Amino acid sequence: MVSLFRRSGKRGAAEPFRHPDANTLGSGYRFALKGSPRHYDDVVRIIEGGDGTVYFGEALTYERGAGVALWRVRSRTLDWLPALYAWWAEAERVEPINATFHLYLPDNLRYAALDLRDHTPDEVADYIRAHAPQDNL
Repeated sequence: MVSLFRRSGKRGAAEPFRHPDANTLGSGYRFALKGSPRHYDDVVRIIEGGDGTVYFGEALTYERGAGVALWRVRSRTLDWLPALYAWWAEAERVEPINATFHLYLPDNLRYAALDLRDHTPDEVADYIRAHAPQDNL
């Protein structure tokens, strides 16, 4: 008898995005951002349009029951932060939904170091330079 509900082939859980060369990305400050899943692709484009690389990302993950997007970033400079803030302001002007981004450092991914809404791009860049680990800078 042929089973109508049998799966053909192996199927596993969806894999999060990993940069193909995650172990050899070069140098930069390492940190993570969390924000709205609806902004995932735009944020990747902004970070990678600057000097940053998203070496690990999840468009949708759950944290304390809420859906969030995760971007783990390595960036030599933080010149793309003003572009992120400009895009963010425009997104909130166009859409009726306010969202925020939280900065996390690799040594404590459980609690946010900063809420980007409360700080300017220059303040965030200064904080990252002072506290984020650096790889081969």
